[in-house]
Amino acid sequence: MNNKNLNLETEATSPYERDSEHERLARLAGEWRGTARTIMGPGAEPLDAAWEGRIAGILGGRFVRFVYRSSVEGKPIVGEMLIAFESGEKLWRTSWVDSFHTGTMILVSEGRGTDIDVRGRYFAAEGHPHWGWRTVIDDAQAEKLTIRMYNITPDGQEFLGVEITLARSA
Repeated sequence: MNNKNLNLETEATSPYERDSEHERLARLAGEWRGTARTIMGPGAEPLDAAWEGRIAGILGGRFVRFVYRSSVEGKPIVGEMLIAFESGEKLWRTSWVDSFHTGTMILVSEGRGTDIDVRGRYFAAEGHPHWGWRTVIDDAQAEKLTIRMYNITPDGQEFLGVEITLARSA
């Protein structure tokens, strides 16, 4: 096997039965550009920055991968989110890593329902309870995509942390 040319977007895979949710994911494929608004805490002034990314199906369309770049306060950010719909359990699941928000962890989130609305949790600080993280992907418009990410305090209070507003660029 020649791993040098392995590409999860184009590599041949065994067939699977694509359902309506996987068709929905396939429609996200493309180049996206827009603005990210990062809010460092309740009442903080939003930090706006350009955002660009690419969404592509991988493993025969079973999953989509969103790779992107942006910045916060002039510091570059790059990252990746995998989005899955687990047909058997009817469960949305994401894994997210980036060079600013997630540090050295992989944030895994999941949720049920017709909306892509998933929750995970993350380490806040030594000796402190974990915080929650909620990601909502609004894909209702074909040419626009909005991703909202919320911090959830240990006592359940939710506040907007990131809002990414994108339009198709290609």
